[in-house]
Amino acid sequence: MSFLLDPPLLFAIGIALYLASNRLRIKRLAKITIGLLIVLTFIAFSLLLYTDVFRCVFPVVCNGMSGSEFMFHSNITSIYKSDVPLLVVILLFALYPVWIYLGYASAFLLSKRTRVSKDVYSYKDVKSRKKIIEPEYSVVRYPDIRRDINDSEGAVRSAIDALGGMQSFVKRGDKVLIKVNICGGVPELTATYTTKDVAGVVVDMVREAGGEPVICDADMIWTKFWANTKEQGWDTWAQEKGVELMNLSDTKIVHFDFGDKNVLKRERVSKEMLDADVIISVPAMKTHLMTGVTLGMKNMYGTLPEIDKARYHQIGIDEVLYWINYAFTPNLTVIDGSIGGETVGPLSCDAVDFRTIIASTSVVTADTIAAQMIGFKNPCEEIDHLKLAHERSLGDASQKFDFTELPYKHSSDGNWKRPDPDVARFYTWGTHQILKIPGWATLFNIGADFFLYDTARLPLLKYFTPAFLQIIHDIAKWSMEKKPAPDSTKRKRTNLAIFSVLALLSIFGFVSGGYLAISSLEFALGFLFALVLAALFAMRMQTKHFVAVSSASILIAYLVERFAVLAGMWHYVDGAAPPLFALFSMPIFMIVIIGLSHGLRRVFAYVDLSGRRFRIAPFVLILFAFAAFLWFEGYLAIATPEIIAIYAAFALLGLFYNSRQTLDWNLAFATVATALGGTMELLGTSAGLWSFAFDEGMPVFISFAWALNGWAVCGIAQIFGADLGDAIAG
Repeated sequence: MSFLLDPPLLFAIGIALYLASNRLRIKRLAKITIGLLIVLTFIAFSLLLYTDVFRCVFPVVCNGMSGSEFMFHSNITSIYKSDVPLLVVILLFALYPVWIYLGYASAFLLSKRTRVSKDVYSYKDVKSRKKIIEPEYSVVRYPDIRRDINDSEGAVRSAIDALGGMQSFVKRGDKVLIKVNICGGVPELTATYTTKDVAGVVVDMVREAGGEPVICDADMIWTKFWANTKEQGWDTWAQEKGVELMNLSDTKIVHFDFGDKNVLKRERVSKEMLDADVIISVPAMKTHLMTGVTLGMKNMYGTLPEIDKARYHQIGIDEVLYWINYAFTPNLTVIDGSIGGETVGPLSCDAVDFRTIIASTSVVTADTIAAQMIGFKNPCEEIDHLKLAHERSLGDASQKFDFTELPYKHSSDGNWKRPDPDVARFYTWGTHQILKIPGWATLFNIGADFFLYDTARLPLLKYFTPAFLQIIHDIAKWSMEKKPAPDSTKRKRTNLAIFSVLALLSIFGFVSGGYLAISSLEFALGFLFALVLAALFAMRMQTKHFVAVSSASILIAYLVERFAVLAGMWHYVDGAAPPLFALFSMPIFMIVIIGLSHGLRRVFAYVDLSGRRFRIAPFVLILFAFAAFLWFEGYLAIATPEIIAIYAAFALLGLFYNSRQTLDWNLAFATVATALGGTMELLGTSAGLWSFAFDEGMPVFISFAWALNGWAVCGIAQIFGADLGDAIAG
């Protein structure tokens, strides 16, 4: 194993993994697990060679080289371990999973090359294409005692009957393509794909009108049609229903002439889309991080048989959405809002028991009504592809929905958790720019494949992805704020002024105490990064909270540093008790801990830890670990009565504070405080800025002490009416 041999070897293993998994029919998650184990094995063994823990004993190739020399093939390249920065080595190791995935993806893409007909078709060849009629729509919510609608089946029938019934769209002998959302969903998350109940009613109604229904969708980069039909239960359902399932990516593919004046020009489409007498779109009702919503128009985008859909983002996703709907305009759109998907979809959705069906003769109108029910006040202006469709007369996106027409109000009416429209546009623009980089589309697809789909299914990572997406959404939204309110501007300026004083005092102590002269680059960068983060978080805090946390932090820092140094538990390079640097850096790091905890809290919220049950569990565990290691490591024996009294008081403050918070916040705070505090303590000790009584790198109890110190700060602030669990301003 070496940095030269490992990449091609992992690439070859990726190809072999694809071929073997097809022959042995290995499931997707099993393939991911196997791939990760292979990569981790490579990294672990190579890392031990790089650090010279392992001797290089490979026959022939070693020639007396050490492990690190073999990793760089020093006998050939004349490159030695000392010549390569650590950051470069980390990057090389980080690329290991990319190599195996590139091998797998290359084999997959080659195997999926579809034989494309040379035939070229145009708009006149689309059998389902009808003259655009005056748009009508109906919205039905169940249960509705006024119309005896008690379930989704009755709701779907009622919604379509309000438009004249299925016979208005389907004639006897018609071949009807029913485009549902299968490949755009995660099997374990019902809110991400069309429900079989709603699709089943549409199938029944098509048959009753004399049509021949076919359920269809097309492969996507992260989800494959046949795999998802099996895992979502569509295969069994279709067999029982006696209806055909069709993967449009496996059908005859032809070229379609969209015209020279649009982004698609000549594009590959399924011949089935041209031959269908009627097209019915039955999308799931979801939000979307990039397009705001994914409804009827986005559902038709899923008919494109090309799995490498990143290239459509390269040429402009909103234009593509318009032209695919212009060419293959659905004759009927039935939006499945029985279970909606909110937050930052399309694959990381939280379920909404919405019990609503929206049907329309116009896909644009259907999407407009659904978007208003989600929470977009003016979809025609807020959602770019709807605006485009309205301006080009594909449909009417100006219709206003009257919520009083519903039999009862749902708590989520117009109030779904959704991406901010400006953020959606920002991500769309950003994706378009990134995809202009040559070769980046492949990496984009790989990232979408694993990050958006697989992590949504893995037991632990499935909670990380939606939380991470929400965090970056919030960061983007905050950074894009235009014209802040006068009181917001004043607050930010006040906080920044106070923070500047704290930062200057901390930096002054860092320089005057002699810390800068001996500091390591790692510690200096960590301190600088903390200053930047603290400044950003400070501007987002309410001034009351900011003053409270700063004042309490300085008090806590004084007590700990004063009496711990006098007791000989640790001492600083300048011999001060307490040093100026430690005194004024405490509020800086505490602000960072609070800010990062608000971000991490989102992850725990997705695991449903937002309640108050077991809320003091993190505090109890931290307190027990702190006391145990204080004793095991010998520091309890040298702790003075003052230190014991201080931490007893901290424990009471921590208990007081934790008992008033939720479990997700307490757990997030404990995690960030111990991790960040422990990291900086270790970096400081390694640099020689301070040392501990027994000369170890860092005692374990000191990491847990950071959480106790932080909770004491929060407890003091709480007493004075500042709840730091809700400190970050919008």
